[in-house]
Amino acid sequence: MEGEPLVVHGRHRRGRTRRAVLIALAVALIAAASAAWFFWPSAAPAGHRVAASSSGTRSSAPSSATSSATDAGPTTASHTAAGPTPPAASAAVPARGTAIQVGKAPHFMAIAPDGRFAYVADPVARAVIRFDTTRGTPTATIPIPQAPPELVTFSPDGTRAFVSAYDAKYTANFIVTLDTATDREIRAVPVGRGPYAAGTTRDGRLLYVPYYDQNFMDVLETATGVRLARIPSAPCPHWVVFSHDGRLAYTTNHFSDLVSVIDLQRNAVVQTIHVGDGPHSLEMSPDGTRIAVVDYIGGDVTVIDTSRNAVVRTVPAVGAGPQDVTYAPDGRHLYTADVTDGTVAVVDTATGTVTARIATGKSPTSVAVTPDGRRAFVTNFGDGTVLPLDTAAG
Repeated sequence: MEGEPLVVHGRHRRGRTRRAVLIALAVALIAAASAAWFFWPSAAPAGHRVAASSSGTRSSAPSSATSSATDAGPTTASHTAAGPTPPAASAAVPARGTAIQVGKAPHFMAIAPDGRFAYVADPVARAVIRFDTTRGTPTATIPIPQAPPELVTFSPDGTRAFVSAYDAKYTANFIVTLDTATDREIRAVPVGRGPYAAGTTRDGRLLYVPYYDQNFMDVLETATGVRLARIPSAPCPHWVVFSHDGRLAYTTNHFSDLVSVIDLQRNAVVQTIHVGDGPHSLEMSPDGTRIAVVDYIGGDVTVIDTSRNAVVRTVPAVGAGPQDVTYAPDGRHLYTADVTDGTVAVVDTATGTVTARIATGKSPTSVAVTPDGRRAFVTNFGDGTVLPLDTAAG
């Protein structure tokens, strides 16, 4: 059906023939990438750190706090937007709340940097729904007439949201900018085929856009929507996160089983990291030392050490069809939304063990955590609900 997320209807499952062709193409593209950037205008970020987004799309400023890290990830850190107040300690087994009806088929939730509200992309309703995270209720519906909205990300200051919208045949593809004070559209910019989980730089000036059905990423100016650069990559870049020092970006290449490392000064791929089967979402840990990648086909989580850009752990069998991954703000746990078996898995980042599998609703597609670490919300695409979780320990 037009407007439904591709994952639910199997288009994430690819044949080995296509995979072999795409990987061969990826090799050629990566070899040419270092030269290709000369032909595009430079779009280097304006210095300093770039916002580390939850899955590349749920933006909140990383904390300056540091911690020792194991092979699985950090043990303590904060990426709350509220300043020095530390987030709540995360529970190994979150408490399940009561599901809330939200739209027709909520596909993806992003929580604003201040934690007070969220936007939920609903491609079947062709709308973005504003959601009050304190009261746990939808409060407004924002039509997206250009194409079914699939994903959404906030600017670091929360004043703008950027909606990735495209139809099932990629005939309509847009980045739609919303004013979060008025819940109104500012502009809609036509882009490449299948704009996916975009991410904004820390200064809010640039938007990095990966594409479901392309072998490149685009860099847009957020103030105008003008494309400033195009970055050749392995096929099907999906998700974007940024290093805390502002030097690098990382993106999953879903049909290539790779994570690409991008030099943000040159806007060029400088390294690829082999991960699991069908990498989909990824997220930077709160302290910036680890990246967690969910492998949609493989059903596991791959953990990358950002100091070496190397895989240091694989957490097997987190669930069937893990589509989204999100860290707890204290860094002690991460959560995966497992679309095929209807669960959220909780992983202890110090040991790499699954501490809980929580039944959600039908086809959970994303999990978003408030900056204070006390609540998470799971979008259940298949039954039109959002499930709240109490994620704080004690």
